[in-house]
Amino acid sequence: MEGLVQSPHWPFLIDVYFFLGGLAGGAFVIATVALLVDAVRYRDVARIGYYLAFVALLPCPIILIVDLGVPARFLNMMMRFNVLSPMSMGAWALAGFGLCAFLAALFTFLEDTRRREYTGGKKLVGVVGAFFGFFLAAYPGVLLGATAQPFWTNAHALGALFLAVGASSGAAAIALLLGLTGNRSPHSMAALRLITVLALLVQLLSVVVFVVSVQASGSMKATAALAMLTSGPLSVLFWSAIVVGSLVPLLMGFMGMKRSSLGLTAVASILVLVGGFLVKYVIMAAGQV
Repeated sequence: MEGLVQSPHWPFLIDVYFFLGGLAGGAFVIATVALLVDAVRYRDVARIGYYLAFVALLPCPIILIVDLGVPARFLNMMMRFNVLSPMSMGAWALAGFGLCAFLAALFTFLEDTRRREYTGGKKLVGVVGAFFGFFLAAYPGVLLGATAQPFWTNAHALGALFLAVGASSGAAAIALLLGLTGNRSPHSMAALRLITVLALLVQLLSVVVFVVSVQASGSMKATAALAMLTSGPLSVLFWSAIVVGSLVPLLMGFMGMKRSSLGLTAVASILVLVGGFLVKYVIMAAGQV
């Protein structure tokens, strides 16, 4: 099959790339939604979100170039646009999103330094960049499904799972930074808390669909890889990601809706970020054994 990835044995740096790319995409989309809904009330969310998306994205091209070994290979993927190739589409999405993230961060920086509004430019860049952001966040799940590994090809909802992790980690990172800088509003923190809760619910549902689909696949290799997650050498990390990195911050999010607390939000945000990385890491690791 054209576009099938035959050698999915990626190093740890690719796990970092997938996590940072998803976080950047999630933060950018959240910032754009905040800007479109109410540019004044949620200005702090849009501001931090655009800065965060750009900073989180900066290491991604470097990681890809290091993984490919030769910079010319990355340029070669950019020169050959192929909608049937997950690698080609991923490279183009990264480039398109990188341009939008840079422009959004630049507009935000100019607003901070020159005290002028660039809302119209940010909205245009934000809408275009949000498309690439959605793609970049869900793309790793699609890419894994395009490989020859039974564990990934028989797993459904991987795209939804990676997208939800991007949304939850993006919202958590924005909330954490707002809390640390002290430049936050109750409306913004409440909105971020709601986004995080909804994303975690989708994340947990996607994990259930993922596990059930692999069990029902009938593939011995796929079920053996799943057993590594649920009861094997990766089970501690897997269940830590589910319980400590998803369920606990979800409960803390519900608690925060009744009684907000900066400390509670900070702890929940850190747990979401750690849990989001671990979810992607163990799924990547199990499929490569």
